[in-house]
Amino acid sequence: MAIRRLGAEGRSPHGGRAGGPVTGRTAGENGTAGWEASWELGGEVTAAARARALVRRALLLWRVPDPADVEDAVLLVDELVTNAILHGTGEVRLRLRLDGRRLTAEVGDDSPRLPRPRRRPDDQVDWAENGRGLMLVAALADDHGTRPNGHGKVVWFGLPLRQAAPGPVTAGGLPVRH
Repeated sequence: MAIRRLGAEGRSPHGGRAGGPVTGRTAGENGTAGWEASWELGGEVTAAARARALVRRALLLWRVPDPADVEDAVLLVDELVTNAILHGTGEVRLRLRLDGRRLTAEVGDDSPRLPRPRRRPDDQVDWAENGRGLMLVAALADDHGTRPNGHGKVVWFGLPLRQAAPGPVTAGGLPVRH
């Protein structure tokens, strides 16, 4: 994973689509160093599998210590990317930010239509295979929402990690110095 500065909208600073991940250090809310990565996934069905692999790899490189945190993040990103593919339009974009013990994931697409959680008529939760993505996000994340983004939207969640990650490693496996 190469370290590069982020340009506008998570694109390469030189314009156009970034071929690989666009990653870099960020300044966290409390002055600590944070980490960010973003990808353009396309709008095909394979985007969900690619997103799962990218999230696992990023969290491994950022040295997130608890496997349960990694699996929760992978599950939630998978649900949001799948929703973007099924109900959105155009290019699906994924951005991860790690700031101390907080992971934020954002999934964007080109549809302005905001998602709505599915409920049965009697307002009981329906955990059927289809329509459960936003309920999983609400159950596992400490914060989530949607916002307009240009002519599309971004659906996001914040996930508190059980332990803070010590920071990313280089391709050679050595920690990155801050």
